[in-house]
Amino acid sequence: MILLAVASVSCSDGLSEDSVDGSPDGAQDSPGEESPVKISFMAGFRAQANLPFVAAYVAKQNGFFIEEGLDVAIRHSSGQNEHLKLLLEDEVQITTATAAQLLIRRADEIPVVSVALFGQRGDQGFVARADSGIKTPADFAGRSVGFKAGVIPAELHALLGTAGLTVDDVELRAVGFDPRSFIEGQVDVYPVFLNNEPDTIRRAGVEIEVIDPQEFGVPTLGVNYIVTEDMLANDRDVVERFLRATLRAVEWITAHVDESVDVTLTYAEGADPEHQRFLLTTDIENALRADGIGRGTLEQWVALREVLEEFQLLEGAVDVATAFDGSIVDTLYEIGLPASAP
Repeated sequence: MILLAVASVSCSDGLSEDSVDGSPDGAQDSPGEESPVKISFMAGFRAQANLPFVAAYVAKQNGFFIEEGLDVAIRHSSGQNEHLKLLLEDEVQITTATAAQLLIRRADEIPVVSVALFGQRGDQGFVARADSGIKTPADFAGRSVGFKAGVIPAELHALLGTAGLTVDDVELRAVGFDPRSFIEGQVDVYPVFLNNEPDTIRRAGVEIEVIDPQEFGVPTLGVNYIVTEDMLANDRDVVERFLRATLRAVEWITAHVDESVDVTLTYAEGADPEHQRFLLTTDIENALRADGIGRGTLEQWVALREVLEEFQLLEGAVDVATAFDGSIVDTLYEIGLPASAP
């Protein structure tokens, strides 16, 4: 359950998220006014212009959270799944995760639920040097192909499968998260986060071919807002208010990209503005839906589950109807969001 008082917190990069009394800008509650509900949102990575992160930054900056009666502390994961751990301990009430990560957690009987799907396509892709001759999955045959974090992703298995190949047809190499291993020529095909690393590699002076699994028919999904089952059952109104504020922020962000990057830089101190703009515009493009950003269908989730099952990445059965609850977002769009202009 949500407590009406929690300590002020700071994100992992040392930026203070709230003033001393926990109220934005040091504002004091007027006598007789109901105090806003205090919750914590933890982005699943360092501060940067991922759309779900920026939606929280802007909702706080523009006062959308306060208008919903929420005092939201914004934090950032320091790694090692800190955000998931704190979510399960109720130290954090809302965080982010990719759809594939969520289904893997559900297969492990961890009670987390997506309440908003931003990434209509996954973030995982691959790059090769433009002069390498590698343009399609069929060209991976006999080449060195990197994978991160000690796990061969389902996207790679499925991508190779579209060309009638398996991982036995390539030379797999474990690589870290530093793209210099690719820039320095240690691997022919390098796994990337599509909204981020292609820009980083091009800025290093390397011309590349980008291979997106979605473009070859592989079902993929991206980042979500997630909560625990208990949070959704017992504090559904708080989840609704958070989503209404952040979806309002999304509408504002799509119309004010440069201003949204400026807001992001108050959290991602020292980050390159142009790189952050690339990240944000890519995320917006990948989140767009005719019926509204944040929505999804069970059919999308079933298709992703089948890919994960095919390559034995799920330890148990997963009912996607319990993993994704899009009903709040659907209702918010059906009744109409408040005007997003602050």
